[in-house]
Amino acid sequence: MPSPLQISVDAIQIGMYVSQLDRPWLETPFLFQGFMVRSEDDIIAIRRHCEFVYVDQAQSTVTTLPQVSPGSEPKHATQPAHKPKKRSLFARLTRRKPAEPAPDYEATGCFYRDTTGVQDELIPAATIHDTAADAVEEIFATLKTTKKLDMGTLATAVDPMIDSVLRNQEAVACLARMKRKDDYLYSHSLASSVWALLLGRHLGLDRESLLAVGLGAMLLDVGKTLLPTELLIKKGNLTPAEHKLMQGHVNVGVKIVQDNPDADRRVIEMVANHHERHNGTGYPRGLTGNDIPVYGRIAGLVDSYDAMITQRPYAAAMSSLDAMRQFRLRADVDFQSEMVEQFIQAIGAFPTGTLVELNTGEVGIVMSQNKMRRLRPTIMLVLDAAKQPRNDFPLIDLSIQTKAEGDQESLWIEQGLEPCAYGIDPAEFYLS
Repeated sequence: MPSPLQISVDAIQIGMYVSQLDRPWLETPFLFQGFMVRSEDDIIAIRRHCEFVYVDQAQSTVTTLPQVSPGSEPKHATQPAHKPKKRSLFARLTRRKPAEPAPDYEATGCFYRDTTGVQDELIPAATIHDTAADAVEEIFATLKTTKKLDMGTLATAVDPMIDSVLRNQEAVACLARMKRKDDYLYSHSLASSVWALLLGRHLGLDRESLLAVGLGAMLLDVGKTLLPTELLIKKGNLTPAEHKLMQGHVNVGVKIVQDNPDADRRVIEMVANHHERHNGTGYPRGLTGNDIPVYGRIAGLVDSYDAMITQRPYAAAMSSLDAMRQFRLRADVDFQSEMVEQFIQAIGAFPTGTLVELNTGEVGIVMSQNKMRRLRPTIMLVLDAAKQPRNDFPLIDLSIQTKAEGDQESLWIEQGLEPCAYGIDPAEFYLS
């Protein structure tokens, strides 16, 4: 197998597979060690942090791989060489310009900035989350008997969630992970709405569009409210007849939403297309690529992500990092690669409220993300290296503390952990 070639960042091309950098991966914002250069934005990010990289010839799709001259040294400081022009990511993905963001919130171009800290937002976010959870449960329960959907009340529940996400994008997301009800349908609906709002904010959607995307995500599985309960909780494999019945929840859900005179087209698109896949293997219509409406693509991502990180009767929960790795593997297979990249950036490798294990063996809870260095958040240690509970719970900002305590070895996150690993419930520490 050919050895990786050292390439100047000025010679980077789309289609090259970067296998190694001229500096430690943890000192850059790149999420995974090894990635395909897919866009000009990727090239800009590489140039911003590196002077040269190593390209794997076997995994690259380009044939011309120019080498830099010998003797190049690793870069020791980040010097932004290219400043990308601010533009709406949503416009780039959909080839149309979105409406301007609401003036009530600070925004740069089409991008919002947090106006409160995560701890300050946590208390109002908790009230907002609990109110929305109660509304979802009540409305879905009523739907089972009346066959009518109270869209207005759901919209009223989503609206304060938008306010919270625009003030701080981490607080409600943290609560969506921690305060899940036993009923998967209700929790999945609410959490999917939160993930959609986070992605929508990241893409620069205006407030009206955020309401549509949050409401649509909340209704993705509304058709399942009319399916037999025993089918929804079945642990074993479904029979062909059961599988067909389960897939029918999409068309049932579309009819429920369309029967509401105030139904937004974008909400219908999300419900109708959240199981369609980029390569045409989805259902119910087997759409491919750009034939899947963009709101349907958003719906597919948030629905799949929440399913991956949640314990279900037939599947164990993944860590958020493992879910992101799955999305990377499925880019341009199940999901549009550009949308996958933006979703990963919106949610983060180690979201607030998730469990992580350090290379020292210690276990901690992510307390806040670091947007500039996504692999080095602030964590609270809860288990020592022997996996025993600590008496103290020190906070460590990994973007500052890069060495292990009393040691000169580097300190980093070894892996993300699935929810409740080692019997730890983050809510007991984070929300107490």
